[in-house]
Amino acid sequence: MKYYTIMINDEEVTNLAKRIVKTFSKGGKVMVAGNGGSCADSMHFVAELVCTYKDSKRKGFPALCLNVNPSVMTAWANDYNYEGIFARQIEALGQENDLFIGISTSGKSKNILEAVRMCKSKHISTYLITGKMFRIKSTPRIQEHTITFIHEVCDLVERMMKCN
Repeated sequence: MKYYTIMINDEEVTNLAKRIVKTFSKGGKVMVAGNGGSCADSMHFVAELVCTYKDSKRKGFPALCLNVNPSVMTAWANDYNYEGIFARQIEALGQENDLFIGISTSGKSKNILEAVRMCKSKHISTYLITGKMFRIKSTPRIQEHTITFIHEVCDLVERMMKCN
């Protein structure tokens, strides 16, 4: 049996946490999206930001998961294409001070890449969480690293927001 040690890059944790705090300090929101297991990670990430990670006394942070409206997603996918399901929502809801976080194990999800293109056209900051950042190729191991990474980011965001 192989055992894997989860190695999280502290520099990347700090980078994303700072970007999230900067987004909140400018009155922006965080939008997150992913497919399959990354969809679940997206919802989990947003729940940690809106509700609480550890600090139950803090205010909720403005974040939304673009995966949670099946009517919007299936209407766009049915009438146009699946690749645009997140980009269309960013077009409708995204603003310049916002941050989009795409989660993609492969880093090649077409709908995540389309969302990034839409963000660029609207001057919205982006961050991608992919398997490449963990330098591993096994999908289950990438998913384990992703949730650990998300928790480390949420922990640091809460601590940083206490200082603001």
